[in-house]
Amino acid sequence: MHLLLVEHITILQTRQRKEIDSAELLDLANSIGSIGLIHPIVVRREEGLIILVAGERRIKAILTLWGMGQSYSHGGTAVEEGYIPCTLLSELSPLDAMEIELEENIRRTDLTWQDRCDATSQLFELRRLQAEKQSKPEPQAKELAAELYPEHHPSAAQEAVRKELILARHLKDPDVAAARSMDEGIKIIRRKEESARNAALGESVGKTFSAQDHQLLKGDCLELMAKMSSDQFDVILTDPPYGIDAQNFNDSGGKADAIGHTYDDSYDNWLRLIRPFCSSTFRLAKSQAHLYVFCDIDNFVELRGIATLSGWKCFRTPLVWYNPSSQRAPWPQNGPHRRWQMCLYAMKGERPVLKLASDMVTYASDQNLGYSAQKPVDLYRDLLSRSCRAGDSVLDPFAGTGTIFPAAHSMKVRATGIEIDSTAYGIAVKRLEELK
Repeated sequence: MHLLLVEHITILQTRQRKEIDSAELLDLANSIGSIGLIHPIVVRREEGLIILVAGERRIKAILTLWGMGQSYSHGGTAVEEGYIPCTLLSELSPLDAMEIELEENIRRTDLTWQDRCDATSQLFELRRLQAEKQSKPEPQAKELAAELYPEHHPSAAQEAVRKELILARHLKDPDVAAARSMDEGIKIIRRKEESARNAALGESVGKTFSAQDHQLLKGDCLELMAKMSSDQFDVILTDPPYGIDAQNFNDSGGKADAIGHTYDDSYDNWLRLIRPFCSSTFRLAKSQAHLYVFCDIDNFVELRGIATLSGWKCFRTPLVWYNPSSQRAPWPQNGPHRRWQMCLYAMKGERPVLKLASDMVTYASDQNLGYSAQKPVDLYRDLLSRSCRAGDSVLDPFAGTGTIFPAAHSMKVRATGIEIDSTAYGIAVKRLEELK
């Protein structure tokens, strides 16, 4: 230990602390005045200068003591005013030097969250090396939490250290390092890890996945679903009749495409289908599953009520599909194009979504394959991407022309479709053959 004049110690501008809280500084000064200076200041010699390495707060606290006309001691010996006990960095062991440098930095209040995470990680490594040197067990995060955040509740302190150690391992990722906060950084890490897991899953499933994994059934969906075993689908995505008498539409006075609605779209038929549909799909869905059902504004609230009574937990408002290419004009001489449709979203259990997406989506119609009410593949793919991983299974009880198959196939999701109309079924068969 060396006694050096305080004016001989150089504090570099590049490492100088921001303004230290005056109350904290006074507390430290009183502590040093009453019990003495425990750890000497650490300095190093460089090009004829004595440069401060660690202890700026202690120096300022000692200056505060002198300003109040008080003195202090070190190691039980009074220190003459104007002098500071110092240790040369070159005299310390590597572990001691590392500890002192960390002690100086990790206690700073002006650290960025990135610097704090890095310092916490370094301190954890230091404690590990010290334990190894002393043949002691490796330290635990809870021990580091008690050291760094003694004023916090143990669970809160451990959670803070856990986040800091996780983030420190990912600071080389520019997206994580650029995050505005630790919580945002954690979200980025989780999102990337989830993406990596999905990619690995897709790679694994892709080795055996083929068009043969899909199934297309012809017949009444209510009858066929009644014969299926329970708890087998991750997602139900479908476009049933809307119950708005679409079979009577005049096709915008001949200004829209010439393909009309040939199925019974009466309200009575819709109700006959929807009630058993909701209960059957709930039974067929796995314990954690999602439901997407396209519907009309007149019947959305009733559909939501029926689905809720069947066990589904329904999102209060609909998803909205905007179709910029739609030519539907219910009042061709008096009103606007109708370019949006609604979709009920519901959940069984607490299945999380894979991404937080908008409740409004925009996709133009695909080329019509010769049947009415054909949804675009990209629309179905968008909805599936919110809920499905590779290897999952999806059911479309009103499959129509089979939009579900190319959408699901592109994501390596197994699709089961049911269709009663022979024309639509034939188009769906052709789509499946094209996938092969």
